[in-house]
Amino acid sequence: MEVRRGEGADWSDPWPIQGVRQGDPAPSSGVDALRADGFRVLFDVESVPEDGDRYQDHLNNGAPVRMFNELRMAYVAAGLAPDWPRFLRRSGRTVVVRELHVQYETEGWLDEQFVGATRWAARRGKAGLVEQRLVEAGTARPLARAWIVHLMVGEQGVEAFPDWFWEAIAGLEGAPIPEWDETRAPWGPPP
Repeated sequence: MEVRRGEGADWSDPWPIQGVRQGDPAPSSGVDALRADGFRVLFDVESVPEDGDRYQDHLNNGAPVRMFNELRMAYVAAGLAPDWPRFLRRSGRTVVVRELHVQYETEGWLDEQFVGATRWAARRGKAGLVEQRLVEAGTARPLARAWIVHLMVGEQGVEAFPDWFWEAIAGLEGAPIPEWDETRAPWGPPP
């Protein structure tokens, strides 16, 4: 059966998302540290064989980026599905990454277990800012952090996210999402 964008496409559960365990993360120092930083949506994260540097035993530079992408899908699957994916597909819209910035904090190893966190941190005009963190589970040693500018695009170009989306996000985050001035922030992590 061929399914075309916006023509009855429906939600299908994406689990298992690669390397991200469904459900609440196991208790750990990493979970405690991320919760102390205000993150509410967390998952246990494992590396996959493709994350390894082919010449060394550590994670390659793309591994945290892959993990962050999978964590964003897990956030949607665990907290916004099926309504948000159905809305996007049925209306012919998509969410795109406009900017993705990653700060590598320490070296990660293939045998380590990680905890990842995602939150929608702010609204700026038609954009939404997502923050993410990865820490080693047992010690809470930071691996990497990311900040991502998301846009929703329809047939006419960039559109504002609907109010009900922000209400759903506020439910996940435990508070309304702050609105920032529309002027472009300087490059780098949020203050």
